[in-house]
Amino acid sequence: MTHTLIVINIGQLVTLSSGPVPRTGGAMGELGIVEDAALVAVDGEITWIGSNDEVEWAGANDILDVRGMCVVPGFVDPHTHLIWAGSREREFEMKLQGATYMEIMEAGGGIHSTVKATREAPEENLVISAMARLDHMLASGTTTVEAKSGYGLSAEAEVKSLRAMREVDKRHPSTIVPTFLGAHAVPEEFKEKGADAYIDNVIEEQLPAVVDEEDGPMAKWCDAFVEEGVFTVDQGERLFEAAKERGLGIRLHADEFVDSGAAALGAKVGAASADHLAASSDDGLEAMAAAGVTATLLPGTPFVLRSKDYARARDMIDKGMAVALATDLNPNCLIDSMPFVMTLACLQMGMTPAEALTASTINAAQCLGLEEQVGSLQVGKRADLVVLDAPSHVHLAYSLNRDVVRTVVKDGHIM
Repeated sequence: MTHTLIVINIGQLVTLSSGPVPRTGGAMGELGIVEDAALVAVDGEITWIGSNDEVEWAGANDILDVRGMCVVPGFVDPHTHLIWAGSREREFEMKLQGATYMEIMEAGGGIHSTVKATREAPEENLVISAMARLDHMLASGTTTVEAKSGYGLSAEAEVKSLRAMREVDKRHPSTIVPTFLGAHAVPEEFKEKGADAYIDNVIEEQLPAVVDEEDGPMAKWCDAFVEEGVFTVDQGERLFEAAKERGLGIRLHADEFVDSGAAALGAKVGAASADHLAASSDDGLEAMAAAGVTATLLPGTPFVLRSKDYARARDMIDKGMAVALATDLNPNCLIDSMPFVMTLACLQMGMTPAEALTASTINAAQCLGLEEQVGSLQVGKRADLVVLDAPSHVHLAYSLNRDVVRTVVKDGHIM
């Protein structure tokens, strides 16, 4: 049976429907706003956008009267670590006492403690906890989520995480985009053998297990943490070339703490996105710009680490780079709200509210290869949208301590 949703009395409809994709430079501030608008969706797809005076109501299953409020596209979060078990609240106090991310990790905490808990957890527990996280994300307007493995670090445990992710995608209304992150850290059992031996394991055992699964590849993307003290540029390149041969796209954690050359590696291997970039050099960023690699920035990470080293978003936009924003949701960074990330992007990285919204929608969608489906509101795309309890999109970043998300629509259904 056909399902029709009509959204009426939209004061400000932010469509992001015109202009280049991805948006760069000044185009990041062009939102395609329609005043006094209405929108029609049939079976989850937008079929009409126009003046509120011209909308036809006949045959609607649901009529959503937003009474002059602002409507924006559903947010796209292109960098999360959705699947994990356990908690790291003890490390919160360690950070407050001055311990760094790498010091906690070297002491057996951080990623290693989460790997232990995730390996031990039943698969259904991973599904249930991820579903709960997605509920919070959806409530704050996020309708599409990139989700990484990376807390298994063995063929068996990585496949378990990705299998849980596949099950979550079946059960939850949110759209999940799976990424294989076997090269997140060197696990304890490879401590003596070293990172080179572990990358061999990722390439020879984990990657085939992920790609050759009988129901089809379990991931669309391959990621690696290319950072001093974790994996080198050469190790990352070796993995990425093997992943590309097996049909996976490339994205990477790059230069979060020091300039390791990872931004330039992203350009060299044709990555869709290089993420973090807090320490990247001008040469690395310019290589990314020339290669069309999106800079996915995660301001929540330095925020929770109490660091002042935010990525240079303003410089990146001025260099003509495509910029996206993401939460980096993980046990070390329990941020699941894209509006909060937009606030940080404006206050700590010098982005405008319009640029932050673009980075959280169409640019984020594009770096996931989903720009034809989500990220903007236009005929033929999915009816993923967010109603704000505000007259303007600016309140997403401006309203610091108030949740301005009033209603979320996913695939044409009111959540």
